[in-house]
Formats: sequence, structure tokens, C-alpha cells
Amino acid sequence: MYTPISSMFFRALEIEFHWSKTTIVIALIALPITAVFLPRVGRLIDRFGVRLVAGASAFLMALTFFALSRIGDSLAAFYAAFIAFNVAGAATGPISYTRPVAQRFIAGRGTAVAIALSGIAVSGVVLPPLLGPLIAHAGWRAGYRLIAGIALAGGVAAVLLIRSAGRNQRREQVEGFTRTQALKTGAFWSLGIAMFSASAASVGFVSQLQSVAFEFGATLRQTTILLSATSLAVLPSRLLAGWALDRLRPERVAAAFLLLSSVGFILWLDSHGPYINALAGCILLGVSLGSEHAFMSFFCARRFGLRAYSAIFGALAVFLYLGMAAGGLLFAMVHDRTASYAGAIFAAIGLMVLSAILLLKLPKTSIATVPPRRQRSDAAAVATNAPSPTRRRR
Repeated sequence: MYTPISSMFFRALEIEFHWSKTTIVIALIALPITAVFLPRVGRLIDRFGVRLVAGASAFLMALTFFALSRIGDSLAAFYAAFIAFNVAGAATGPISYTRPVAQRFIAGRGTAVAIALSGIAVSGVVLPPLLGPLIAHAGWRAGYRLIAGIALAGGVAAVLLIRSAGRNQRREQVEGFTRTQALKTGAFWSLGIAMFSASAASVGFVSQLQSVAFEFGATLRQTTILLSATSLAVLPSRLLAGWALDRLRPERVAAAFLLLSSVGFILWLDSHGPYINALAGCILLGVSLGSEHAFMSFFCARRFGLRAYSAIFGALAVFLYLGMAAGGLLFAMVHDRTASYAGAIFAAIGLMVLSAILLLKLPKTSIATVPPRRQRSDAAAVATNAPSPTRRRR
């Protein structure tokens, strides 16, 4: 939920402590640091389950948000707290919560994943108009404390609602690639580079959206509307994408959504243009914002199976997090050097087009490439450990 509102906090810190945009956005170095931990987090989830790992992660992340509300003008303290919140909260996102969804849904997996990820869109709609007045009157510290409470409450609710997989679903988990096998496929690297490009473009822009809007000529109230419009567009477009993934060729669906967002970036190039251009640009950006998680989850399960889903998802998330950090630094550094975001927006357009092409040409894989002997032994182990119908009745 932090991504769509990060620009509100970055701007507030910039004003209070007189930090440059690049200085603040350097905090996004936390993302590649987090990326180092994601494959290990994925393996922990595969081994110990979603409830234990995600529950602990949600609690720790809430503590780090509270710590962010206590920092002073020390950049070192800000960087440390920002890194801690990203690392501690690594298991609170799609790497955890899409796993039980992917296990329980097959034919409707795209729609199910889209619904599961819609909470991000809802928070993006609700939080900007709530945080805007709160930060203006009570300060950004109050904003961080509010997010800490929301993160803790949401994490507890999510963990309580997750249930263990059934017998047939546990057996299905042994089908698919191991992480080592996935790393040797062209599909893994094409999907990873596509996720890097899409996240660099979308998150880079959103991390500076409030400042971009002010440069465009929007007022504070209009900027709040733009932030909400971006997130509001995410919800219906994500549900539509999930429905389309289940019924049409998934590669074409993903490419089309990313190309629509590149059109949204083009509308932002008309500096000081009509406000309707900025609004339309945000809506089109919302079409793909966060969709990289849905696409990555869908193609991860479809191309590599569920055998090591979280471990493979964690490896793919390395590309995603590196892209988020690179995009944020790109937008901040381009503005600090040129006093304009135009160059960064041009780069974002190119990155979106590249991502669309890679997904459109995503190589096929075959689950059957997993050694049959190992697959049978894993299935036998699951069947052996599962309780028999007689035992359950007794």
C-alpha cells in the first residue's frame, strides 16, 4: 500500500528537512537490498507456510513504520528505517498471498489473483484523500503512525483468513520446476527483464507523481485527485486483466495493458497542458500499475508450476525490486540535472514498450521437464503423509 502514497511522504520530508529529491529517493536502495532476501523468503514460505512467515513479517513491518515516524533530520536514520521496513515486510506482499490463491484456483487463476491483489488498489484510492489533510495538519509523522496501524490490522486479518491447502492441492504442489530448473529457462529471464522494465517505468513515475503533477501545473487538491484516480483505475483494470488472462491469450493481454500505460506517459509530456490530460494519463497509468505483480504471479504458476512457487516468485521479484529502485532514481536524478521530468518520462515509455514485447514473445515451458522419478516420489510422500479417509472419520 506504500507505493501509491510514497510521493506524499517524500515531498513532506523534502520540505521539512530541505533534502533534495535524489537524496530522498536514494532510500530506494532498500529495494535491491530487499531483493537479496526475497529468494530466501520464498524458500521459507515454501517450507513453513504462508501464515507463520507472513504474520511475523506484518508485525515487524508495522514496527518499522512506527520507527519512521520517530526519525529526525538524520539521513542515516531515515535510510536505516526505510531499509528495515522493506526487508521486514518482504513476506507481506504477493510472494506470500498469491501462493494459496494459485493453489486453489486453476481455470480461474487470473481472476482469482486479480481479486486477491485488489486490496492494493483499494488502499491507493482511500489513503491519499485521508493522508493529504492528515499530513497537512498533523504532519508526516502522524501519517506514518496511521500506516503502521493499518499494516498491523491488515496483516492480522489476512493471516487469520488463510487456510491450509487440501489433500488434492498439496499433491498438485509437487508438479512443476524447482528454482534451479526455472533459472535455466529462457522464460524465467524474459519474464524477469519484463518485470524490471515495467516496474522501473511505473514505480519510478509514481514515486515522483506529486512533484510531477505540481510541475504540470496541478494544485494540491488536484494532485490528491490524481493520486486517487491512478489507484481507482487499478481496481477495475486489474479485475478485467484477470478475467482476460483466463479467457484470451495471456501474453497478448499483458502486452496490451502495458502499451496502454505507455500512452498514459505520452499524455504527461504536454507540460502545463490541460488538467484533463494529466487525469487521463493517471487513469491509463493505473491500467498497468501493480499489474506486474498479477502478471508475474500468473505466468510464474503457468510456466513453472507450484512445486517451488514462492522460491521462483522470490527470484523473479529480484528483477521487480531492482526495477523499482532504478526507476525512482532515474526520475529523481533526471529532474535534479535538467529541472524537468520529460527525459525520464521518455525513458519510461521505452521501458513499457520493451516489457510489452518481452511478454508477447514469452517462451513456452513444459512442466513435464521435471524428472518423472522425483515427481512421483514427491507425490508419494504427500500421499503417505496425508491422513486417510478412515482416519478422518475416526
